[in-house]
Amino acid sequence: MSVEPDVYTGTLTYKEIEFSFVFDRKELRLIPPKHESHDVHMWFMKPLGKGAYTFGDPVYIEDDYLIGKCNENCQKIIFLPKYKNIGSYNSVLIIQIEAYIIQSYEKEWIDRLGFTSPELDCIFPTSQALENPEWTEDGIISIKTKDFDNTTSQKQKFSVDGKEISAFFGISRTSSGKIGKPPLELHSEMFFEFDKTNDYKFILKLWRIAKSFVQYLCYRKNVNLSSVDLSAPFGDGKHKKFATFYIIDKNINNEPEILEKRRYIKQEYINGSEGKILNDIAEDKIYLRHLPETYRIGRSIDAARFVMITAAFEWTFKKNYPDGISKKPTTIKAEETATEKLSELVDSSKGKLKKIYKFLKKLIGSNSLKTEIEQVGKDYANIIDVFGNRLYSLNKETLKYSEMGARLSQQRNNFAHGNLDKDFIGLSLLDLIYLEYIVYVMQLKEYGVDNKSIQRAINDLFGCSLAL
Repeated sequence: MSVEPDVYTGTLTYKEIEFSFVFDRKELRLIPPKHESHDVHMWFMKPLGKGAYTFGDPVYIEDDYLIGKCNENCQKIIFLPKYKNIGSYNSVLIIQIEAYIIQSYEKEWIDRLGFTSPELDCIFPTSQALENPEWTEDGIISIKTKDFDNTTSQKQKFSVDGKEISAFFGISRTSSGKIGKPPLELHSEMFFEFDKTNDYKFILKLWRIAKSFVQYLCYRKNVNLSSVDLSAPFGDGKHKKFATFYIIDKNINNEPEILEKRRYIKQEYINGSEGKILNDIAEDKIYLRHLPETYRIGRSIDAARFVMITAAFEWTFKKNYPDGISKKPTTIKAEETATEKLSELVDSSKGKLKKIYKFLKKLIGSNSLKTEIEQVGKDYANIIDVFGNRLYSLNKETLKYSEMGARLSQQRNNFAHGNLDKDFIGLSLLDLIYLEYIVYVMQLKEYGVDNKSIQRAINDLFGCSLAL
């Protein structure tokens, strides 16, 4: 990939005015020609009287994107504004940019995205593309790559805004004879294929889904997915790259040492389930709000992360147990009787007392965090106990789901209700670490991942170092 210039300049037509632009890969400045400067400045002014003006209403961009031509490479550049409102300094327009596209040559349609990143090189290892290298005593090394069919995963389907997307992984090969460049480069790519479109907002939405997917597999938000290859239909089901889509992503704080430690879930562990995960991400049906900004931040716990991780568990539990925890007939009968009694009290009461009875009625039949953890401990024991028993034994404790649930519930409530005078329950920190494992186990099991692959995923992602 060629190195981007720090600043792009060129020309751009907006509202039938040809502006000169300066773009520093964050902010776009549009400079009108001298004879148009006064008119552009007046967009932002409101007359008070003859010859008197004040600042007027906000000015908004009328188009979803702006198209210009770069001086540096004579290529088309397409800007996607971050906000609709336009700022100004005198007659210079100032627009915050969320993403932009550099076209190598012009194409009308897009039908494939290709994502590359250091994380994807690990999630779908490039090493699997190589045949066994052959060495000879006189220094000859023979390296041969496998064909595309043997280095491409099966396509998985998911939907976005009613459009079907095919997702799969592959390995690209690049050879070079240039000095300072390796003779052979291998990079893993994740591809999204779809019916041709020229909707750049839709492309940006697919990027967000792809990024969330990689974040989920790495359990951190700072994944590097800042550029995307755009391809156009090339006949007979083929595709040809014609542009690069750059996203201005400030949340990049690379942690290469974390990738070296293999803190990620490999594609082979979730093979066949990628579409289900991507579909839930697209429909916001998977809880990802608890993912830490960085891996290092994820290793420390504050009150906010404590509450968010327990929320992730409860969200996932409700999804996996839509009918709640199964109960004994005697318990169901008792709850029905209590509901009837409280309904009578609600009907015969007024004011604050009526609200209290309504609140108590809602509590009947609801599951507590403690009972939910106990239920998961029973249902997923054959997958998670191997991790829990080792984690607690290393800390000279014994795993008991009832006690774990009680501690987490009490400490979560202390944080959520601002009970700062309460002593921190030290062992709840160990419980929370284990709860992070459990959330992933529940999610991966729901997506149809087999038990052994789930265990391998947890082992790698959290560095458990178990011999499975």
